[in-house]
Amino acid sequence: WASQVVGLAAVAAVAPLFSADFAADATLLWGAGAGAAGSLGLVIFYHALATTRISVAAPVAAVVGMALPVWFGVIVGERPAPIAWVGMVLAIPAVVSLSASNRDSGPVGRAAWLGAIAGGAFALFGILISRTGTDSGMWPLVAARFASVLTLAAGALAWGRPLVAARVHWPLITVAALLDISGNVLFLLAVRRELLSLVAVIMSLYPAATLALARIFFGERLGGRQWLGLMLAAGAVMLIALG
Repeated sequence: WASQVVGLAAVAAVAPLFSADFAADATLLWGAGAGAAGSLGLVIFYHALATTRISVAAPVAAVVGMALPVWFGVIVGERPAPIAWVGMVLAIPAVVSLSASNRDSGPVGRAAWLGAIAGGAFALFGILISRTGTDSGMWPLVAARFASVLTLAAGALAWGRPLVAARVHWPLITVAALLDISGNVLFLLAVRRELLSLVAVIMSLYPAATLALARIFFGERLGGRQWLGLMLAAGAVMLIALG
């Protein structure tokens, strides 16, 4: 919750730089819906990772979060180039390889359902935020983050969780929040310039960056499946870019 508040303050501060005029009500509603969906998706995803099989929940969430925006994009008339389609198909085994883990056990069914619900919520965030007006600047993200703050606050109060983090955690919370909202800004700018279906596929390959950073900063060893995922992800991005 605290990181969402920091992100809200940050995007509200820069929103007037992108558009001095406040966005229309419809655009703000799209943004608020996206924020509520995204925050619920995060809660469900983290719950799935903590209580079920990571090797099932994470890949299912990634694939669903990628597939639904592609499906929606095709419905509304997006037509990626054939070579981009090849890259999008290649991204499916890439995200599965990057997200999978062999260090857990447990029933598959619940992990798959929670992963699918979380992935659907992430997809809904992307779909709704892509419907906002191109002349609305960053105001849709202000609405999204405001809705996220309210949603997570309601959940924390309902489950008796504290809203305010300890002071020692605030530096990391602030850094994480600024990186998170920066990613949201870049995503919004991307879907205003390119097809949602292509942007969503590239976004779904985020585990590649996580693995690379873990390797660089923490010296974590990558398994064969993860190296395969990295190579497939690189190929997918290259083909999509060529398309």
